[in-house]
Amino acid sequence: MPFNLDELDLKLLFHLQQNARISVQEISRKIHLSPSAVSARIRRLEDKGYIKQYVTILNKSMVDRKLMSFTGVRLNHNSNTNLESFKEFVKRIPEVINCYHVNGMFDFLLHILATDMQDYRNCLVNTLAKFESVSELITFFVLDEVGVGQVIDLTHLLIRFNRNQTGMN
Repeated sequence: MPFNLDELDLKLLFHLQQNARISVQEISRKIHLSPSAVSARIRRLEDKGYIKQYVTILNKSMVDRKLMSFTGVRLNHNSNTNLESFKEFVKRIPEVINCYHVNGMFDFLLHILATDMQDYRNCLVNTLAKFESVSELITFFVLDEVGVGQVIDLTHLLIRFNRNQTGMN
């Protein structure tokens, strides 16, 4: 298991994923560990990079970002310089909330949140299409979000940990 995560680490990560604002005392009660030990484990998990950041997931429509889409981007040339240049370019576009470098029919897949179709069109025409080596943009609009969540299931790590504890590899 990476960096020797144990069952308590996995339980702690589970609870933090469910609610990043959970108190150390509450985690302590849930995993039966002292608050100081919980704090030390959280610091260690942060230092090792397991916990990247603490975020709040906003209601998109409440902050006027109702139009969600995924846009596939194909570039003319895939030199490392051009790919890196596109990555930096995309980081400056506020409507792009995630950018994935992918294989297949696109070079990149962009997760875009816009206020409305006009806002999306402006993002597409006035920004994305201006990157000189963009050869194709294909958009898929999200009709409905199913199973929204950012939680990573850690069950496989817990099963692996338990197998290692019982000597069943």
